Order: sequence, then C-alpha cells, then structure tokens
Amino acid sequence: MEGKGRIIELKGNIGIVLMEGKGGCKNCKVCKKMVEREPVIEAENIVNAKFGDKVVVKIDENILLKISFFLYGMPLIGFIAGIIFSYILNSILLKIISFFSILLFFWYTGFRIAENYGKNNKPQIIRIEGRNGG
Repeated sequence: MEGKGRIIELKGNIGIVLMEGKGGCKNCKVCKKMVEREPVIEAENIVNAKFGDKVVVKIDENILLKISFFLYGMPLIGFIAGIIFSYILNSILLKIISFFSILLFFWYTGFRIAENYGKNNKPQIIRIEGRNGG
C-alpha cells in the first residue's frame, strides 16, 4: 500500500511523515499519533528526502497483517485458552485467576511481538514527489 505525505521532521535515517490521510491510509491505523487530525508515520528515509519534501511512503501489507494478528489474534487466543483452561478447574477463585492470567499473558506477548516486529519493519519512503523547503 502506498500513501503520500510531507516530511515534517527527520531523525537520522527516519523521516516523520504527515500523511495526506486519503484512501486506504485513513483506515490503516499504522500511524502512531495524530497532528491536527492528520496521520503521522515514521518511515525509513531510503531516498534521502529532506524536511518539507512531498514523498510517497510504501507500507508492506503483509507486515500490517502480521502486526494485526499479534495485536488482535493473540488476545483472542488467550481469551479462548483462558476459558478452556479455567473450565477444567474446580475452584471459582482459581478459574478467575487462571482466566485473567492467560488472557493477560497472551495480550502482553502479542503486544510486545507486534511492537518489536513494527520497529524492525518500518514503512519506507520510496519516492520524492516534490521539494518544498527545508
């Protein structure tokens, strides 16, 4: 998936890109924070773009799918495993403790894996559309 944006900050070889927020970019939820209701994303600056440049950012859809699985699938697996495991226990207190322990373990594990995977597989700035200042 590709989206267009403008570089608003540089951190070494990482460009902070203010995305236009049109099309698929509006719904992808990869953006870490919002500035004036516009999505902001960190991307590898492989084309040596400068501050203010209009750029095209490529986000690998397979990476998005994997991160989504870790963020949403792992807690679901933990929920189901917690129900199954707590079902075989006799004590209500043990059922509650085991359910929440398993759920939180899977949720936390999925979150940490997704975070590490996202850090190692950042979107990339693949093209400069225009230079606007700097």
